[in-house]
Amino acid sequence: MIDFDDGQASRAGAAHDPAVHGTTRKSMSKRTLRVAAVQMACELGAVGKNLERATSFVEDAARQGAELVLLPELMPGGYTLTQRIWDTAEPFDGTTTRWLAALCSRLGIYAGTTFLEAEADDFFDTFVLAEPSGKICGRVRKSPAVSFEAYFFRGGNTPHWFDTPLGRIGVGICFENALYERYCEIQSADVDLYLRPFSGASFEAKFPVRRRDADMLNAALRDGTAETARLMGIPVVMANKVGRLVTELPAGFPAQDVEFPGFSAVADSNGQLLGQLGTGQEGVVVATVALDPARKCKARVPPMHGRWNAAMPWWAFIWVLTQRLGERSYAQSAQRRVRALGVSSRAR
Repeated sequence: MIDFDDGQASRAGAAHDPAVHGTTRKSMSKRTLRVAAVQMACELGAVGKNLERATSFVEDAARQGAELVLLPELMPGGYTLTQRIWDTAEPFDGTTTRWLAALCSRLGIYAGTTFLEAEADDFFDTFVLAEPSGKICGRVRKSPAVSFEAYFFRGGNTPHWFDTPLGRIGVGICFENALYERYCEIQSADVDLYLRPFSGASFEAKFPVRRRDADMLNAALRDGTAETARLMGIPVVMANKVGRLVTELPAGFPAQDVEFPGFSAVADSNGQLLGQLGTGQEGVVVATVALDPARKCKARVPPMHGRWNAAMPWWAFIWVLTQRLGERSYAQSAQRRVRALGVSSRAR
């Protein structure tokens, strides 16, 4: 049984409760926090194997003094843009949350990742954070599901921040970090720490784009951690995958064969990059950051790039178009409903 903060039942969504997301809170004093990002390859459908590998990386981070560890997006089941991703889905009180709660309780740390959650007849990309007691103290659902992801799971309607004994934590899941609206939400919430789990693929492999566009997107993965920390005045932790991504695409779009480049990193609240893992390298990056209210930037960066947080290639509209097509297909899919209900019913 997963124990929730404030005694809320898991399916009531304690991390979404207005009382948890109140606008008033005690002011935080300046302090330091030892944090870590895990960078690893994840095999599609191999939940047990992926969790076993993740355990060794989290244990390594804990040995180096990490108090909070971030793992990549959809780490437990792996990533694909086909219906095979539904095979990796779990109810909320399933394998991943139980693993995370037990691991954090054993090591006395906080740790978080995302997994494909089935609730009723829907799928969600859900981030969970467990605390040292074994409680799940935060849950955030990715919104929107980007591009082809929208064929396979829907966007959630949860806030992208929650309160913990460490302070107020903001969460941006992969593509969300490219959205200006997400930047505004996180900054308006006055968070103390920003976690960014990614399944961000490189565009250098066989993706048919211009070199300038590929460099622009890869630079966002590489440099976005420190740049976001500088703009917001808060520490940022980013965890991405490495390894190859070979996937078919829905609706007759061409299959893709690309790489997860990594670039997992930790940046301090002054924008200093404290550590970053290289391309194709598995491991952990551990650093001590300052949670300093005096460093927080109160002035919001104006929307210089429309809906985007940074400059994007001209063809970025394709992400929006395929998202809309995917949302329509998902809403009409009877198979999706049956598959999700089959998984979520296990929780009952």
